[in-house]
Amino acid sequence: MGFAATAAPAASPRLMVVAIAEDVSAVPALIEAGATAFVSTSLDSLGALVEAAGDLPVGVRIDAATVADADRVREAGADFIAFDDAITDAEALLEPKPGRVLLLEAGIDEDRLQALSGMRFDAIIIAPPAQPLTVRDQLALRRIAEATSAPLIAPTAEAPSTATLHAWRNAGTLAVLVPGDAALVSATVAAAAEVPAPQEPDEDERGIALVPSVSGDGDGDGDGDGDGDGDGDF
Repeated sequence: MGFAATAAPAASPRLMVVAIAEDVSAVPALIEAGATAFVSTSLDSLGALVEAAGDLPVGVRIDAATVADADRVREAGADFIAFDDAITDAEALLEPKPGRVLLLEAGIDEDRLQALSGMRFDAIIIAPPAQPLTVRDQLALRRIAEATSAPLIAPTAEAPSTATLHAWRNAGTLAVLVPGDAALVSATVAAAAEVPAPQEPDEDERGIALVPSVSGDGDGDGDGDGDGDGDGDF
């Protein structure tokens, strides 16, 4: 579908920008601005949107998807359904296509995460993240990405800064979902382009800063008191 296939940070350091497209006539301008995927909320115009988007991924948000809805999505040639698992028919997701993108509420608890880990998702549309993101917020998002083994899509109504996108990306976000405005798409693409590629920490940075290095000679002199009991170092 395009999301899960590029989920590995090292393989795809750039964030995707997904545009909400209700007006098919706006698609060429959104592509020119840098949109790399599209989401609609209308089944009626989905086929035309797929045609206008060419090879780019196209999906539709249907909170309470039914079997009939899934059939129409397949017939239109769309790539995924974004759905609410609380109100979507399980039968609608029996086929591997279209792809599955879960709409996830804020404040999810550990039991719910454990339940979600038993289902395959192509991506997760999370609640709009905080700007700026706290470390606790970042860890919570990373927990979702790890539990579901799926990349996160972060909605935003305005163009985030490069620093914000960097923090989102490090929390497991692969794509940013923005309204279908060419200027907003362009600004978000420009900010995303400045996000540095993920880097592994150097070996020298893996230690704990508060713990003194232990010498390899085993003579016990490293603690400063010569008794080798390991206490009193601080």
